Amino acid sequence: MLLIIFSRSVVWFFTSFFVVSSVYAVSESESDQEREKTNFEFGLGYGLLDEKSLVNIDFKINMPINDYLLTQVLLNSNYLITGSESDSVAQSELSSNWFIHNEYGRLGLGVGLNELEPMEESLDTEREVLGQFIGELFLGDFAFTTNYISNKVTFSNLTSSRVGMSYYVDKDQRISVYREKYSENKIGWRLETYFQPIKYRQIGSVGIIVRTGDEYDYIGVSLQYYFDNAVSLKERERLYH
Repeated sequence: MLLIIFSRSVVWFFTSFFVVSSVYAVSESESDQEREKTNFEFGLGYGLLDEKSLVNIDFKINMPINDYLLTQVLLNSNYLITGSESDSVAQSELSSNWFIHNEYGRLGLGVGLNELEPMEESLDTEREVLGQFIGELFLGDFAFTTNYISNKVTFSNLTSSRVGMSYYVDKDQRISVYREKYSENKIGWRLETYFQPIKYRQIGSVGIIVRTGDEYDYIGVSLQYYFDNAVSLKERERLYH
């Protein structure tokens, strides 16, 4: 069952990729420099949510249209594995997001589909249309974030409703703290740090994430791989993240 759900998520993503790529191909005549900015990311995460295994698989394509406008296709698939089909679930979010940005910050809007599928085949799958807003303000080595997403429950490390701030210790290391809504009307704290090693040509990063709330405790590791040129973590996140 898990393999079937994951395969479906991959099909969803690559279908979206080819649709968006066809639209983007209209600008093929533009400079090579503009095309090189296209960024493709793959993420894999594992952690313990209240002592239950949570696996995160993420795919993201960021496509700049010009210096101030960016479009993004995002698929994240999350698998809560409890050892019992009765309360194990798979969640998939597929969304299209659009941003305006400059050196001082960015604003974004997105729309997509959220699917929550129990591993127990007798239980119904829940689907909902989701909307989201993303806002960030950049002040030197600090970034101030406010995100909103309309889904009731999310197990994703990428998408959630949260407010907080980040500090870049250097160009390839970030520490962040957020006040986060992890499910409907339930709020907790989130602390995370990401590091992108220069040694490996800045093609990947490692993150440690800790979340805590009245009914929600999580600790996990996230790995990101970037299919693009070497860019510092600070620049990458402010352009694409």
